[in-house]
Amino acid sequence: MKINIKYNVLHIAVISALIASPAISQPLESAPSSSSRDGRVIDEILVTAARGREEPIQSAPVAVSAVTADQIEKLQGADITSLSSVVPNLVIDRTPMVPGGPVVSIRGFSTRTSDIAAEPGVPVYIDGVYQSIITGSGADTFDLESIEVLRGPQGTLLGKNASAGALLLRRSRPTGEFGGKMELEYGSKDLMQVQGLVNFPIIENVLAGKIYGMYRDRDGWIRNLENSGKNSGAEQRSALRGAVVYTPTDTFNLYITADHIRDRSEQLGFRNVSDESQLGCVFFNACGPHIGMRRVTSGALTDEPNWNETNVTANAEWDVGGMQLTSITGYRKYEQKNVTDLDATPLSIIEVPSSYTNMKQYSQELRLMSSEGGGLDLDGKLNWLVAGYYGYSDGDMDLALVAFGAPQNQFQKYVRDNYAIFGQVDYELIDNLTFSFGARRSWDEVEHDFSLPTPGLARPALEHRNEKKFNNTSIEAGVRYQIDPNKMVYFRYAEGYRGGGFVGHPGSLEAAAAGFGPEESKNYEVGAKTDWFDGRLRVNITVFETEFSDLQQDIVLSGPGNTFIQTISNAADATTKGAELETVITPVDSWTLRANVGYLDAGYDDYVSVDPVDGSTIDLSGQPIRNAQRWTGSLSTDYWHTLKQPVFTFESINFHARVTSRSSFQTSSTAHPVGDLSGYTVVDASFTLTAPRYNVTFYVNNLFDKDYTVMAENVSGLVSWASDNFPRHAGVKVGINF
Repeated sequence: MKINIKYNVLHIAVISALIASPAISQPLESAPSSSSRDGRVIDEILVTAARGREEPIQSAPVAVSAVTADQIEKLQGADITSLSSVVPNLVIDRTPMVPGGPVVSIRGFSTRTSDIAAEPGVPVYIDGVYQSIITGSGADTFDLESIEVLRGPQGTLLGKNASAGALLLRRSRPTGEFGGKMELEYGSKDLMQVQGLVNFPIIENVLAGKIYGMYRDRDGWIRNLENSGKNSGAEQRSALRGAVVYTPTDTFNLYITADHIRDRSEQLGFRNVSDESQLGCVFFNACGPHIGMRRVTSGALTDEPNWNETNVTANAEWDVGGMQLTSITGYRKYEQKNVTDLDATPLSIIEVPSSYTNMKQYSQELRLMSSEGGGLDLDGKLNWLVAGYYGYSDGDMDLALVAFGAPQNQFQKYVRDNYAIFGQVDYELIDNLTFSFGARRSWDEVEHDFSLPTPGLARPALEHRNEKKFNNTSIEAGVRYQIDPNKMVYFRYAEGYRGGGFVGHPGSLEAAAAGFGPEESKNYEVGAKTDWFDGRLRVNITVFETEFSDLQQDIVLSGPGNTFIQTISNAADATTKGAELETVITPVDSWTLRANVGYLDAGYDDYVSVDPVDGSTIDLSGQPIRNAQRWTGSLSTDYWHTLKQPVFTFESINFHARVTSRSSFQTSSTAHPVGDLSGYTVVDASFTLTAPRYNVTFYVNNLFDKDYTVMAENVSGLVSWASDNFPRHAGVKVGINF
């Protein structure tokens, strides 16, 4: 296990200061209580997704799942990939090629490309700021207050439009009171993690601050058969974050946060599972050396990748004349170096010895909305919002490739400007019956400078440029009927949009000029949100159908000289339809059961992709959409018990267990048989002992050590690879509140 002591001494010092801070008597959360303000047993969860303002999730006429800080903690995960086990029709995996690059799939829609010239398929928002590339946006979860998962197109309330859904991550804000929490963790593969935050007043009732720090280190778990001292999959990540909240008056508040993330984690690594038809087998005799094996590789490239990220966010809110004006400003700088041995052998069949990515973005959003009781809401019957958004991002990417021993390099730069105006109104026409309507107008401008594949590993000159503008108008309309205070039904129609662009590293001028066009979607959704038996039973049901036009899909095709090209093209038509069920049952105050089930029928209606090199076609019409699992589901149980007599100062215990199941699915961009993967079921469990100011948690994920393949792909007939899941892992956490 390697630790960069020089760089991380600041992080360790900050976290150590949190440990040394004087403890304040502030008990940790224990068993739930039924004494909520409305008498319900199930906690009321507030979300901002439906109307741009906080409201109970059971009143939000949209398919949204909210994961609270307490639920996030029980996932025992370091980032958002663990959300797959608690939200229906949501799957988040890690791509084995790029550390920090999650693959997010909502209702079967996902994008796996790391090309910075393309917009993310499912965007992530952190504290209201849109992340223009998905890489690096997985976010550590310790400092998160909540996560909202929006399923279906989003266009009239979020700063940037989304054609299939979005993830909204909200961090905790400074409280204005001294206190905080910290956590020490040790687990399998020599996992060591320490993280903590402290809140403190600066000027009482005016200015409050918060500092957060974390460090995570874990040994590799993918065994390298050629180099026993260089396993893959190791983690080494640290972060430091500061935040302030300024509230000079009752009508104004300003929240500013800044952080720096440093990651030296390795790629997950993968196995070579090529068959006899692959060119790597024909010419190099690399004929699936790892077929039938698990968590192994023989890759020769062992240079460690790295990425650094800096973020600054400023959110301001003013109450002005019965209205609320909100400003959301974001800045992000991202740098990454990566290497990838795609053939997973010591041979130079297909390798990426270096890939450099630099990106920065700036965004500004302004919102003006009605305030409850402010006089412009027609006595509570009308809610309205108007907003404007501007986003700017630019970046460059240097990609070196060695294929069949021949090196080549490509270089690209891009600039993207996004403009939008949007708004939404909700009007209660008669008692309990509310109509909604929203509209959005978007304008996108893209500039792309690039080189064609150039022999050698040196960065080539940028000799070519393409420019294009796109625009779109999308609408949303719906109706909600509140049957009684505990039951609501709704219908929602929503249109989504994703901007077009250019292939980052094209194989020819013709392919570069063509680029890819915008993606549009239309979603029809009916839902019911109900609470029963004084809030002891919650049942939410959603039925939906989404029609995609010009669906953008990244696909790996053959390139010149036995190479490959990762390109993006528009599938003519695709349809996803299905249903989602979310339930919470609390038979007694000390026991809670949660279950969710997602059903999905997702396929390409008409999708013919043309190989830019030889003109051959790949017809995927009728094939299932990649990463679209027909069935997803989970069942979890939480049991609390208060001890009559404290045992070693512990006053209560909590047992948590979760079963997660996925049906079979396809992960290959060309529907190659290697990508046909089997479903799996995984069991996780944890046991927590809670004292007034600290707790101890013992956990084990993948309790029965289930083996399964997470992702597999055929690289344009050259090689095929497969990536495996993390094995059973256990650990212990010690948490302290002060």
